[in-house]
Amino acid sequence: MTYKIFRHKEVEQDLFDIVDLILEYAGLVIAERKLLEIEASIKNLANTPYIGTIRDDIFAGCRAIPTARKGVIIFSVDDEKREVFIICITYAGANWIARSGQRL
Repeated sequence: MTYKIFRHKEVEQDLFDIVDLILEYAGLVIAERKLLEIEASIKNLANTPYIGTIRDDIFAGCRAIPTARKGVIIFSVDDEKREVFIICITYAGANWIARSGQRL
């Protein structure tokens, strides 16, 4: 039961910003490790799309999972298309609720 993973066009910028933030206080090795952890979490959604917390109060079908200790991945699942859509990724207390709402 593998789902395809799609990303909002701004998710790559989210990842860049996260790496940039971590670089400032923890260095390149830690930033790369956190990025790999986040990418692994995204990859796992292909096989386990219904993990995480349901947040229908934000929008219908919204799900959120923690990643890399301080990150949150916000996504939705489409069973008909067998797709997971990554809406945004935040880190270190960033307002993921507001950011996800802006991207819908």
